[in-house]
Amino acid sequence: MKQAIPILVYHSVDTECSSAYRRWMVLPSEFDAHMGVLADNGYQSMTISNLATRLRQGAPLPPRAIAITFDDGLADFRTGALPVLRRYGFPATLYVVSGYVGKTSRWLTPLGEGARAMLNWQELRNISEVGIEIGAHSVCHPQLDILTIARASQEIAGSKRVLEDGLGCEVPSFAYPHGYFNRKTQDIVRGAGFSSACRVRHALASDTEDLFALSRIVMTSAISAGDLHRLISGVALPVAPRAGRAIERGWRVVRRISRHFSVTAEPTAEAAETGNM
Repeated sequence: MKQAIPILVYHSVDTECSSAYRRWMVLPSEFDAHMGVLADNGYQSMTISNLATRLRQGAPLPPRAIAITFDDGLADFRTGALPVLRRYGFPATLYVVSGYVGKTSRWLTPLGEGARAMLNWQELRNISEVGIEIGAHSVCHPQLDILTIARASQEIAGSKRVLEDGLGCEVPSFAYPHGYFNRKTQDIVRGAGFSSACRVRHALASDTEDLFALSRIVMTSAISAGDLHRLISGVALPVAPRAGRAIERGWRVVRRISRHFSVTAEPTAEAAETGNM
């Protein structure tokens, strides 16, 4: 019988944002309430790499294992989320867009958040020393599954290289930007030397799931503490559902066409790495 493993994904923990971005920002008080639910119900948090290592080795997991992840690497992680995580003693995994370290979240410009501050290198190094795993989230946050193989490789392998150089330690885990991936991007992630990768899926992961497509529960401002308890207990979510491949392929075609006709092109991985944007 497979064991369900909730993996939560947050983005911003702050007090102010644009109305278009409000769904992706939770207040510090809301985040505290969420963590309180985990603590009160005996959940034991693990980093993604710790979780992946145990699953790969077939080692037993805590009865109520859970992983807490954050995408992007926004500066408000340090001020809004980290104090709460440390108070509860919860490790977590922070997936960082490497090309914007110390800059702003330019890919969020359509949501009015292009000027939101990102963590800098010293902050990331400090964070990695207090129980937070740093993972890669591409160089400049594109939709990887609609890129050429060469461009996707630059985004994936480039993010690992830049982060490892800046942090001085291994970066073993990856998260697909927007949650989008396909078999080719999975192969690139494996080939780049990562040992696991997370998608989104809004479902519970399991101990039998592909380690390069771990399902995560999308945490938004609409999820109350009570909602979270129902989600992680399996009452309101499936466990690692199979992908609807026909639907995903169709949506990928739509996104590829949309990107082709987009007026504003995304910066290239090379530009993000060198700061020439």
